Amino acid sequence: MSTLMIPVQERRLSNGLRVVLSPDDQVPIVGVAVYYDVGSRNETPGKSGFAHLFEHLMFEGSANVGKSEHFKYVSRFGGQVNGTTSADRTNYYESLPASQLALGLWLEADRMRSLEVNHDNFEHQRETVMEERRQRVDNAVYGEAGVRIGEISYENWAYAHPVIGYWDDLRDASLDDVQGFHSRYYRPNNAVLAVSGDFEPDEAMALVEDYYGDIEAGAPPPPPDMAEPPRVEEVHEILHDARAELPATMSNLQAPGFGHPDFYAFEVLETLLFRGSSSRMYRRVVIDERLAVQVSGGYDARRGPSLFSCSAVVAAGRSLDPVVAAWREEIARVTTEPASPEEWEKAINQLRASRVYSLEGVLRRALSVARSALYTGDPGWENHYLENIARVTPEDARRVAERWLSGPMVRLDVLPGDTTGGES
Repeated sequence: MSTLMIPVQERRLSNGLRVVLSPDDQVPIVGVAVYYDVGSRNETPGKSGFAHLFEHLMFEGSANVGKSEHFKYVSRFGGQVNGTTSADRTNYYESLPASQLALGLWLEADRMRSLEVNHDNFEHQRETVMEERRQRVDNAVYGEAGVRIGEISYENWAYAHPVIGYWDDLRDASLDDVQGFHSRYYRPNNAVLAVSGDFEPDEAMALVEDYYGDIEAGAPPPPPDMAEPPRVEEVHEILHDARAELPATMSNLQAPGFGHPDFYAFEVLETLLFRGSSSRMYRRVVIDERLAVQVSGGYDARRGPSLFSCSAVVAAGRSLDPVVAAWREEIARVTTEPASPEEWEKAINQLRASRVYSLEGVLRRALSVARSALYTGDPGWENHYLENIARVTPEDARRVAERWLSGPMVRLDVLPGDTTGGES
C-alpha cells in the first residue's frame, strides 16, 4: 500500500475560516476538530503559558453554553470531547453520532464567537493551570529536567520555553493580557475547521455557513520569529532531582522542521533507531549491553527548527556516558552501515502500519486533515505520506544522518539528589 485515500474537500468562508470536509459513511459517526494557529511559540517573554491556559478557558462557557456544559452536551450522546496545546497549535475536538453533527459545529462556533473571558473564569483556570504545573513539573520526577532541556536546546525563546508556561508569568498575568491574547488569535481567519465521518458535504457546509459565517474576522496576527542559529558548540549540564531515584540523560541534535524535504528520511531514521524492542538503540543499550533500563527518542518534528532526541534511564550507580556514546555510535553507524533490505523493509512497514492505524477513526482523521491544512497548506497531505516514505532510500538516511546528526549535541544529565548542578 503506497497511498492513503482520505477524501478531502476544502472550502473557505468570507471571514477567512478554512473548512476541510472528509466524508466517510462506513460508520454513523462524525468528528469535528478546530485547529487555531496559536501555540506557545506565539507567546512573548513574560507572558508564557497563555495558549495552554486557553485550552482550559475554552470550556468555561460562552453566550449559549454554560461552564463545563460543552462536556455535558457531548457526553449525553456518548461522544468524546477535549483539547490539546503544543508549541505549534491549539486544537479542540469532539466525536458524536452522525445525527448530532449540528451540535458539534454549533458548540465550536459558539465559543469561537462569544467565549466568556471574564475575571472569574480567568482566575479559576489560572489556579487550575498552576496546579497542573505543580503536578507535571514542580513535583514530578524529571519534571524540571523536561523544562530545562528545552531551554538549553533552543536559543530562540519561542521554542525554548515550556508550553505550560512559567510560574511567575502565570501568577502575574492580568485579565487584560489574557483578553488581548484571545482577541488576537482565536478568530475564524486564524483557524481551520475539519469535519470527518458520515455526513453530506453540502449539508455540512450549510451548517458551517449558518453557524460561522457571521463571526467577525480579526486582524492577521503577527507571525512568530522562529529563527534559530546553527548550534556551534556542545552543551552539557547536570541537574539534581530530589524526586528521582535513577539517573537519566536527555540529549538532542538539531533537525529540520515539518515541511523540509528531509522530513521523511527522519521518520525512517526514528523507526530504525528507536521504534520497538528490535530497534537499534533499544536492542543495543537495553537488551544486549544493558547500559540502560529504558531508552526512547526520535524526531520531534515541529513547524520550525526541530530536534532529534534520545532519553535514557540507567540503573542506580551506573554511568550515563556509555548510553550517550552508544547513541553517537549508532548515528555514525547509519552513515557507514546501511540497513539490510530486511531491516529497511521492516521499518517502512512499521511506518505504514502505524500511519494507517492512526487514521482509522473519524475523529483522528478530522484532527489529521486539520493539522495538515494548518501546517502545510494542503489538507490532503496525508494522502501522499506513504508514497513519500516509500521513496526514502538507505542512501537518503545516510545522507541525512551525515548532514544533520553529526553536529554539536545538547545533553542534560539528571542525577538523584537535592544539590543544584551546573555546566560541566
